[in-house]
Amino acid sequence: MPSRAETQERNRRALIAAAIDLIAAQGYRAATVEAIAAKANLTTGAVYSAFGGKRELFLAAVEHCRSEQALDLTGDTPAAVLSSYGAAMAAIGSTSDARRLFRFELELAPLMLHDPVFAERLDADPIIAALAEALGGTADAERVAMSATALARGLLQQWLLRDAEVDVALVTTACASLAGLLELVGPGGL
Repeated sequence: MPSRAETQERNRRALIAAAIDLIAAQGYRAATVEAIAAKANLTTGAVYSAFGGKRELFLAAVEHCRSEQALDLTGDTPAAVLSSYGAAMAAIGSTSDARRLFRFELELAPLMLHDPVFAERLDADPIIAALAEALGGTADAERVAMSATALARGLLQQWLLRDAEVDVALVTTACASLAGLLELVGPGGL
């Protein structure tokens, strides 16, 4: 028989998966606590017990999605690091689950713009932080990391919207080309 902690963790995972599925399929407004609990075959009390409410559940769902996108950033030069980042993002975008995660992310974007708690908790994107660190950890490296992330996500979104196959070579090359920005840094930075 599973322990109480194991049951709670199983319930958390089920609720997070249900929230992601419902938000991706029907939108944020349709993803009520009741609908999420029903999809997870749990009670609304389980949602409140595990997360305290809808906002905390959605934050946990976003953090779960981000943790699933762990990247192996390798390379001896900024161009090589950015190229490996582009290839990793293209691989994520090529998965069968990419469309669902893309819709989930887009549904929650307005919350990040209008809800200060969401904005504060989600401001530090671990992908950008890891990429910036791999590029040298400077403020300029962070700007290049943000640019590469915006570029890669934008390209992936366009392919997913068109239901087209991701062009791995293009994403990889486009991200690697941003290494030149680090070379342009002068006394005042980028």
